[in-house]
Amino acid sequence: MRKISSNKLLLVCLIVFIISVGAIWILVESQGRVFAQEGDRFVTKRVFERVLTSQERQPIYMKGANLTQIGDLEADQPVAIIGEDEAYYELRLGNMAAFVRKGKATVEKKKLSTLVHTERLAAVHTLQKTAVYEDADLQSSVILELEEGYRYPVVREEEDWYILTIGERPGYISKQSVSLDAGLPVLVYHQVLPRESMRTMDSTISLEAFEQQMGYLADHHFETLTAHQLYDYLEGRLVVPSKAVLITFDDGLLSTKEYAYPILKQYELSALQHIISSRTGRAQGAQLFGAEGPLQFFTAADLEELVDVFQFEAHTYELHSLNEDSGVGVALDHSKEEILLDLQQNIEQVPEAVSLAYPYGHYNEDFIAAAKEAGLLIGFTTTEGYANRKTSNYEVCRYGITEKKSFEQFVAYVEGDMTWP
Repeated sequence: MRKISSNKLLLVCLIVFIISVGAIWILVESQGRVFAQEGDRFVTKRVFERVLTSQERQPIYMKGANLTQIGDLEADQPVAIIGEDEAYYELRLGNMAAFVRKGKATVEKKKLSTLVHTERLAAVHTLQKTAVYEDADLQSSVILELEEGYRYPVVREEEDWYILTIGERPGYISKQSVSLDAGLPVLVYHQVLPRESMRTMDSTISLEAFEQQMGYLADHHFETLTAHQLYDYLEGRLVVPSKAVLITFDDGLLSTKEYAYPILKQYELSALQHIISSRTGRAQGAQLFGAEGPLQFFTAADLEELVDVFQFEAHTYELHSLNEDSGVGVALDHSKEEILLDLQQNIEQVPEAVSLAYPYGHYNEDFIAAAKEAGLLIGFTTTEGYANRKTSNYEVCRYGITEKKSFEQFVAYVEGDMTWP
């Protein structure tokens, strides 16, 4: 009996040893081949009805007001296309439509490697023209070359590589060739006044400081974006220049017509104005601006006059005040249905609005749900940071600019050099 028991014990020990060795092997190999095998699970083979293979290198464009070249598709690299017109084939770069001019090429049914999941992860900055490889190997063939100075959407991160999609194929970008995009800078202003007229620095910036800041953006060739462009960027549907910024104003104060509007127009910059529409009826037609009196707001006539610089967005109809007892925005005392009715009334005056700035930056789940139901795509907070995929599209960070912020802080923020815990 003792001999049999000893044999059983030896057998059990042997089994445990084998399992342990296997576990150690898996742990060690997880940094190499086994990890690669697991990584392959996000790539599959799929047949596409229309696959373009160009016989020569072709520029890739995105369409906006003009065609903008965002890369070059290498010859003999097959990509799935989703449409065409007389001059261009249409394909996808991330979730964005991209276009290749027709030339010497074939279009045929073909099987391609494609990603199982393509939800946008982040974006990367190209610091120079950047190669995109067909495998996670610098010796593999190049699918396309990205242009310098843009932010491109990527869908995965695997060890030393970022992965984007081009014509439904995965493309691999070496991390050493790009920098991870922190997000878009979104500036928020309220009141703009000449320094001699200022009585407080709260929510106010001097005309002199504002002009210096806008001059910097113009001199350094920043492109100002719309709220819809921000939405497309966050959804991976837009390749954005490295030098891009959103300028936003909250409240629709008349001082911004008097002082900010001429400077923005001079430098050919655009901005968002978030309008409290119940306050546009306090005066009619043109107003004589007075810095010494009570706050003045845009009129309905101003909204029509200033569209060459401002895009008018939502800031509630009459929920822009604080609860005297709690100090919290009164919107949070209302139900989702009540907030929705207010937003719908607000949007009647700004029908092109796609974004909402939460009054005082205060919001909750009901506010977000109401904004979604009202058809708004972006919710701006007062939390400092960059606009990126780390938060919901309804919790977009901004950077408040007042006279308390230095010019050096402004530059650091718009250049993407500021960090938060």
